[in-house]
Amino acid sequence: MSILFGKRSTPDEADDKSSKPPKRQDSWRETIESIVFAFVLAFLFRTFEAEAFVIPTGSMAPTLYGRHKEGICEQCGYPIVVGASDEVHNEYGTLYPHTRVEAAYCPNCRYPNNDIKDDLAFNGDRILVTKYPYETGDPERFDVFVFKFPEEPKTNYIKRLIGLPGETIRIRNGDIYTWDESQGEQIQRKADPDKQRQIQIPVYDDDFPPRAILEAGYPERWAGVELSDAGEIGDWTETKGGWSQDAESRSFELPDGPAADGNKHWLRYRHFIPSSDDWDALLTGRQVQARPQLITDFCGYNAYYGSGGRMAGSAREVDVGGLWIADLTTNFELTLEGVNADSKVEIELCDGLYWYRCRIDASTGQATLLQVNVQISPDDEQELATAATPIQGAGSWDISFANVDDRLCLWVDDDLIDFGEAASYQRFDVGGPTAIDSDLSPIGIAVQNAKARVAHLQVERDIFYRKTFEEMQEGRNHRLDREMRELQAYLHDPVEWSRRYAEVSDDMNQRDYVLGPDEYLALGDNSPRSRDSRLWSTGVGVPRKFLVGKAFWIYWPHGVPFMNDGRGYALSYHKTALPGGGLVKVPDYPKYSVPFYPQVDRMNRIR
Repeated sequence: MSILFGKRSTPDEADDKSSKPPKRQDSWRETIESIVFAFVLAFLFRTFEAEAFVIPTGSMAPTLYGRHKEGICEQCGYPIVVGASDEVHNEYGTLYPHTRVEAAYCPNCRYPNNDIKDDLAFNGDRILVTKYPYETGDPERFDVFVFKFPEEPKTNYIKRLIGLPGETIRIRNGDIYTWDESQGEQIQRKADPDKQRQIQIPVYDDDFPPRAILEAGYPERWAGVELSDAGEIGDWTETKGGWSQDAESRSFELPDGPAADGNKHWLRYRHFIPSSDDWDALLTGRQVQARPQLITDFCGYNAYYGSGGRMAGSAREVDVGGLWIADLTTNFELTLEGVNADSKVEIELCDGLYWYRCRIDASTGQATLLQVNVQISPDDEQELATAATPIQGAGSWDISFANVDDRLCLWVDDDLIDFGEAASYQRFDVGGPTAIDSDLSPIGIAVQNAKARVAHLQVERDIFYRKTFEEMQEGRNHRLDREMRELQAYLHDPVEWSRRYAEVSDDMNQRDYVLGPDEYLALGDNSPRSRDSRLWSTGVGVPRKFLVGKAFWIYWPHGVPFMNDGRGYALSYHKTALPGGGLVKVPDYPKYSVPFYPQVDRMNRIR
């Protein structure tokens, strides 16, 4: 359950702390500074009416972490963060008997890391929540907010505010819409694209390659390709005639020859995902048939399994996502040399029957956004908008291009390029999503008439809001579970996946939520594992009087232990309940360890 417990010192505790004698009698300056700091902090808290909370579960992951485990993938070295709140009783903090998170999929290479049972578990993020904005004004859509759970008002929840009073909110194909008879259906997107960018979820980071299976013959996800009638993946065939890869530095170069031949040379992402069986086969010398698949709503935070409790008991039971996502972002570093009047850079994002391109004239820096309806022709481009960029002449730039919530965004060196309102588009899709073969290779980068180098390639996806929740209040919904597994089986075949999705669309695709004149809709960012407005028995809305405040700062993620091989030294241990009553220490599972240092990189504003 998504419960928050506020941690406040009682007056007695505060008196006890302040009554302790200083360690050094002559450190008057330190004492005065501490007192001044305390007064300043108290003033700020009083002024902004801030309150501290601890996040216990992962319903808002990866924006906010609940109790979790952290590690490093044994194969690609990518950081792993998985939920561990299933191990403990939320109210008492005790370990459920014989319950432990033991293994986790790497979110980057999908290797099943089977040895995390003894890894330390950390408490959830400690956050500050300010009450002031909601006392003097109205909440805004997409705020991360704290409120009293309507079914149990003594319990605090934290979610993202999705719907406003009096609205009808529609969840369709993972996106959020408002609907009314006069204006019809209107997509709701983050007003600030930089906020949108901060909450994207990683799909693949090429700086962390799974070298063992690549050396065993598994295909790279990024490769130089060319169009061909006998194309292997969406009319694309891998070629060595253009881009050359440096597998060690994880970069691609377009050298002098291809750079001067006048052709457009494509580098494309193919969504090759090795299963646990593929990993086992490749690491034991057996061959596998690698097939790309659609990008889904797989959430690495949920990709764990172990013993006991409600968690998956094996790798096969993990929810790897069965719902296709086309709202994608790609990030990379681009270096150009030998730029002339005909030099072009192009980025393409495929979204079913529509493709979206950003074409940049590297001699002038002018960027053009284009939409292609492939039902008509892949060459029939509709211009949406133009804008100036700093990509002009030779140089190096960090580039991000996104197609999220029916809006195209381009960042160059972290600066958003202003295309105006024309970068937001409207599509009138009939029925559910229609994936085609090009969605197996949905991202492309092309360079024409210039030497180029591309590195630090990343793929990200948007939050996908599920209409349904796998585990309903009265136990597992086996029909929905079965339908999700069937969709997963067709991910390698976009046409068949789309056909099967249309058959189950009543369960998967769309649902409307009608809010009263004083109600707000609350959804978790971790949609597959969030108990939110979709499931409440008392109604879908949060009454205005139940709002606590707006979450605005992670002030203490958790301490990072060091020494003793990174585990620190145990200060206390988890405890579990005995059948006859009482608690017993779990001697192989530390709860708190010292020494530790602060996790500064995650102390930031909540977006």
